[in-house]
Amino acid sequence: MTRGMLIGLALIGTALAVGCTPANKRRVDAPSLSPSAAAKRAMEEYDANKDGFLDAVELSKSPPLKSALEKFDMNHDGRLSADEIEARLRTYSDNNIGMMGTAAKFTLDDLPLEGATVTLIPEAFLGPSFKRATGVTDADGNAWFKTEGETVDGVACGLYRVEVSKKESGGKELIPAKYNSQTTLGFELAQDKRTGLSFQLTSASR
Repeated sequence: MTRGMLIGLALIGTALAVGCTPANKRRVDAPSLSPSAAAKRAMEEYDANKDGFLDAVELSKSPPLKSALEKFDMNHDGRLSADEIEARLRTYSDNNIGMMGTAAKFTLDDLPLEGATVTLIPEAFLGPSFKRATGVTDADGNAWFKTEGETVDGVACGLYRVEVSKKESGGKELIPAKYNSQTTLGFELAQDKRTGLSFQLTSASR
């Protein structure tokens, strides 16, 4: 492989890392985010006992934070402080990734869930620049996502609640409320945490 080819590959890798799109498509900028302000809002929303930490009970109110505890919890005490939240959110700003192609696989009672509408809802404390994304599962249970207002597929780095809905012709919801109106599902999308999104749903109400 020639030196020119190596340089070309390096430039392509750099473009992908910062979220650039091909020349015939507009570049997607990363959502505006203030890590310190977002961390403060997260504590105001979820720190019910006002002790300065989010414990296991409080984290259960935020499925995305709960699912991403390992990445946020720098001192490994099982709780989150505002400083820990701010530090992790700052990696989104530092990496400046505008949009990442994102897919997730869904099963219901161990079978692929086909024809379900999946909505990714950003945590409100991230701020208004973060938008919802939606996708519909295919025959294999896989969904690819597109963010509201964007012309290209993908989702911004962030923390998302996951709502899964599939209705019969009469409008009856076929998916338990714990996966939509009262969802317990959430995840973090980040440069170092972007693969292996898989959700195993059960038809049991609890």
